[in-house]
Amino acid sequence: MQVSGILKGELASDIRRPAVLAAAGLQVMAVSFLCYLGNTNIGPKVWNSLYWISLVFGVLQATGKAFLHTGKNRWIYINQLASPLGLILAKTIYTWAIAVFLGMANLLVFSVLMDFPVSHAAVYIGAVTLSVIGFATVFTLITAIAGKTPQPGFIAPVLGLPVILPFVLVGMQASLKALNPVLVSSVYKDLMLLGALNFLVLVLTSILFTPLWRD
Repeated sequence: MQVSGILKGELASDIRRPAVLAAAGLQVMAVSFLCYLGNTNIGPKVWNSLYWISLVFGVLQATGKAFLHTGKNRWIYINQLASPLGLILAKTIYTWAIAVFLGMANLLVFSVLMDFPVSHAAVYIGAVTLSVIGFATVFTLITAIAGKTPQPGFIAPVLGLPVILPFVLVGMQASLKALNPVLVSSVYKDLMLLGALNFLVLVLTSILFTPLWRD
């Protein structure tokens, strides 16, 4: 009940104040269009690199807001309504949904503007999905930490970008393998590694959030 209630509250808040999500969507569209204008005839590897650059910054724009606008009074109010585990799970699940939606929207825009040079779409989409879920989990915790500081908008990217590098590197490696006509079996190890990283980050987030929540 706590998780579903918080999810409904997050959705209602974004409906009332859609500026952040709209800005993220606009950024995805703008970066994709600029990539198209500057590189009308590119190879699959360059296409993949441009897509990941657009993906990282577009997703972070949307998911890096989980706790940034949570003032002290709202923290106290939320503390009376939800357990730390329920709160962090709800926030994380919500940012997962946003991240996956933007990742797929970004992929659709790139495919329309610059073709879709992927030989194994299911593997590619799996790598992107697992990666953006990792981004969302990391930035949910980072924004909770940054929200307690005087300059949360500056602190969150500084703390979060180095942490998501493993997801970016492994995800890009898996996506490059999905471009090849012959799929190498090691790509499944990459996907399993992304899944393991997601599980580890989620467990750590659940543990580390509790003392922060009670502060």
